[in-house]
Amino acid sequence: MASYLFLCLFLLFPHLYASFSSSGSHSCSSLIQFKNSFSINQTEDAYLSCGPKSYPKTNSWEGTDCCSWDGVTCDHLNAHVIALDLSCSWLYGNFPSNTTLFLLPHLQKLNLAYNDFNLSKFPSEFGRFTSLFYLNLSRTGFAGELPSQVSHLSKLVSLDLSLINGHEQFTIEKHALRGLVHNLTEVRHLFLDGMDMSSVNAHVFMNLSSSLRSLSLANCDLQGKFPKNIFDLPNLNLLNLGSNPILSLDPLKLNRSSNLEHLDLSFMPFSTEFIDSVDNLQALKYLDLSGSFFSSVSIRKSGYLFTGGANFFGGLPDSMGNLVSLKFLDLSNSNLSGTVPRSLGNLLQLTHLDLSGNQLSGQIPRSLGNHLQLTLLDLSQNQLSGQIPSSILNLTQLESLRISENSLNGSIPDELILK
Repeated sequence: MASYLFLCLFLLFPHLYASFSSSGSHSCSSLIQFKNSFSINQTEDAYLSCGPKSYPKTNSWEGTDCCSWDGVTCDHLNAHVIALDLSCSWLYGNFPSNTTLFLLPHLQKLNLAYNDFNLSKFPSEFGRFTSLFYLNLSRTGFAGELPSQVSHLSKLVSLDLSLINGHEQFTIEKHALRGLVHNLTEVRHLFLDGMDMSSVNAHVFMNLSSSLRSLSLANCDLQGKFPKNIFDLPNLNLLNLGSNPILSLDPLKLNRSSNLEHLDLSFMPFSTEFIDSVDNLQALKYLDLSGSFFSSVSIRKSGYLFTGGANFFGGLPDSMGNLVSLKFLDLSNSNLSGTVPRSLGNLLQLTHLDLSGNQLSGQIPRSLGNHLQLTLLDLSQNQLSGQIPSSILNLTQLESLRISENSLNGSIPDELILK
């Protein structure tokens, strides 16, 4: 019996090898043709964003075994290319709609971020990659409108199209976005920053998957009311709605059980009372409310005055000191008044604290010297007075200290100022 099985395998092996070799050869040929579609041009954007990871990966593509090439990953059972990472690879040129990249139907991961495809139209053929669970095309210089075929990629777990075009706005039509939200039932990370959504009502995001962990929609010209149920998603870890000046938020009741760690609502209006339960976000590590403002309302909440015009709120509430996991806090240019609460001294994990460009008065609390992890402290452009507390000298990790344009007395060592 054993000899019979050996004979069968012996006779079958040449056919398996031929199939394996043919599949690999076809994939390699497609990759070479894709490579030859572009020139190599180092961009400042790629260099600044990627650092040492920025280099022309395709320049090292030599030989016949493409599974060993830089950025290429194969299924070793049949030599299908299943992952391609050419991010920050200096690719430059028009992206052909009939590119041989689309002849790699087994791709599961594709990363072309930080290349420049010279305002090429986004090919609808991306919808062919039905096995994709990861797609990153951020800052790739595509232009025009996102085709609805992208919503066919129903297996996607991560989709990043953020700042997809640094030269002019990249748009998404409301029906295409509705299809994207409806069909991507497995998506956990969705980054669409910088896309023009001015024709879209924000309620379209109401039906996002409960598995969502990251949602970033900064600078998208969103309008209407953003659905409150997003804050109730059990796995949500990151939410960025910054720089959407006509997007409105209803009063938020944030749940103490929330897993939210990153919240960016910078340069946004709040037409009614602000978040009155922000101190419930015990897991929060990053909070950016810089440049936030109210429409013409005045509401008194928990003893603090929420004023009209361009104000964030009158005073900084002591409850902010309950966010003990916070590492990044930016409340700059929000027209804050009152004093700097001593309770901020409870935030011992802070590495970045920016309260600049407000109307804060009184003294710098000595408790700020408790922030031994701080690398940036910016209190500039306020109305602070009195003596600079000696506890500032405890902040030995500081890389940048800004306290100019106040009425402070005393001096601090030069090495602590704008290192």
